Amino acid sequence: MDNTPIDKDFYRYDANHRFAAMYPLLARQIVDDCGIRTGVCLDVGTGGAPVLIELAKLTDCALIGLDAQAEVLDIARENVVRHGLPPQRFRFLKADVTEVPLAAGSVDLLISRGSIPFWPDHVAAFEELYRVLAPGGTGFIGCGFSRYQPLEEVRAMRPKWTGDGDADARNDWKKDGYLDKVLARAGVPEATVQADAYGVWVTLRKPVSSQTVAE
Repeated sequence: MDNTPIDKDFYRYDANHRFAAMYPLLARQIVDDCGIRTGVCLDVGTGGAPVLIELAKLTDCALIGLDAQAEVLDIARENVVRHGLPPQRFRFLKADVTEVPLAAGSVDLLISRGSIPFWPDHVAAFEELYRVLAPGGTGFIGCGFSRYQPLEEVRAMRPKWTGDGDADARNDWKKDGYLDKVLARAGVPEATVQADAYGVWVTLRKPVSSQTVAE
């Protein structure tokens, strides 16, 4: 178990957050690209819930934030109040991405920004996320920034962390062809991987005809 103290200032989402200018634009991009404004939205690795909070301002979705750290979820709840949003619209779950405590086919919009490098098993994670995604649902998963931002702003915001380069397993997911192989092994038939100056993002869709698997 990792007992490293969390960076509370990083998870506190207010106007002083280093990505404060990005989160509203990323949320707008997600809504524009995915076209989902109602139903259930799940944010995996939600952290302080900044993307979820911005989606609350743009959609009528019921909002679920999942994270493995209880202390981080406490900060997320504080952030909801800080932004003047009704807490009853949000539900926060402490769980691992490979064991999401939700019914099959129960999520209409699936998002995750910044957590994929830390997933313990990418194949198992995508299998689980595809399980909870509803037929007709869309997922938007990856790391990076919004294409609605000027590239100069993105470059200034981009963290310097690179781990140990190619030797660091947390960078495997960005290697050419890696995500395509993971998605195929996870049984995700409709997915695209976009890698550019803004980041690396996976967009996945579950066909409307897709049958949910009994739990």
